[in-house]
Amino acid sequence: MTPAPEKRRFRRVPIAYEVKLIVEDRIISFPSAIDLSLGGILVDGRSPLPVGTTCGLAILLGAGEPGKRIVTRGMVVRVDERGVAIAFSRNLEPASTEALKLLIHSLDPLAEEPRDQ
Repeated sequence: MTPAPEKRRFRRVPIAYEVKLIVEDRIISFPSAIDLSLGGILVDGRSPLPVGTTCGLAILLGAGEPGKRIVTRGMVVRVDERGVAIAFSRNLEPASTEALKLLIHSLDPLAEEPRDQ
């Protein structure tokens, strides 16, 4: 049996930063992310948010250090035993896109290149 073809456009890189989701008037904290790509992030933990929920998202790069974070927008696309998958908005501000690219490049210089289709 052959594995299912990869549908992701970008390679994922493992990360372990804390992530906070902002939904309406709530902040939901996830102690650790699992992986990250230019298309989205997988965070470790259960979520009370249903698939389709839009949210603000902060990736905290320096524990307790002000300004050491990437702030962006996304939507919950999957919740399962692995965690909560969030796809980044396609309309990200250029500064958010550039910050994500820099972070991903620092972790794996080839990861921001699109996958071969």
